[in-house]
Amino acid sequence: MKRDTVFYSSLIMNFSAGFVDTSTFILQEILWFLRTNYRTVRNCMILSISSVFPVFILAVILTRKIDSLYKNEKGIFESIGIFLIGAGCIAFLLKQNQIATGFVYHSMLMLIVFSMGIQNTATRLYTNSAFAPTTVMTGNVTKAILDFFSYISTKHTLEKLVEIKKSLVLLTGFLIGCIFGNLISDWFGLVSMLIPGVLISVYYTVPSKKTYLSLQ
Repeated sequence: MKRDTVFYSSLIMNFSAGFVDTSTFILQEILWFLRTNYRTVRNCMILSISSVFPVFILAVILTRKIDSLYKNEKGIFESIGIFLIGAGCIAFLLKQNQIATGFVYHSMLMLIVFSMGIQNTATRLYTNSAFAPTTVMTGNVTKAILDFFSYISTKHTLEKLVEIKKSLVLLTGFLIGCIFGNLISDWFGLVSMLIPGVLISVYYTVPSKKTYLSLQ
């Protein structure tokens, strides 16, 4: 098996998923702590939670519809980065004006949810774009454990070893994303969405020669 665009897209998309998950989790913990003291923050949190699933479902439906009409895999992946960049830019403006509530703030959060809805859908529509779905880490961890025990408990084969390496790519990307998401969002809040947004946009927009390296 060759390490080509699938390897890099697996690494980048898992990094982004880990980064976004960790950053938004930290935000949720902060809002939970503040909600007993600030009614407006509490109301904003309740509004955000009640909107997450409709926005996520809308992202799934629209992504599927756009795919059926245009078959533009690259464009769909690029849109993930664009929405994250948009969220990061809005977060920067809100941070400059010390705004942490209101319609614009809520809309910024929903942009992040929408981008993750697209990513969840895209990795299922285009199964060859990554080694496995890049937003379901419990499944990837389970697969990694099963692959490892299958390798050590039965006859060692090259195919089993390759499967283990695929799982390691997915888990490593997600773990690095979690670490950086934790460190950077702690300082910059959701302005940090610019990092995975720019990374995804550059990877899927800028033409580059494929680099082939063996995983064997």
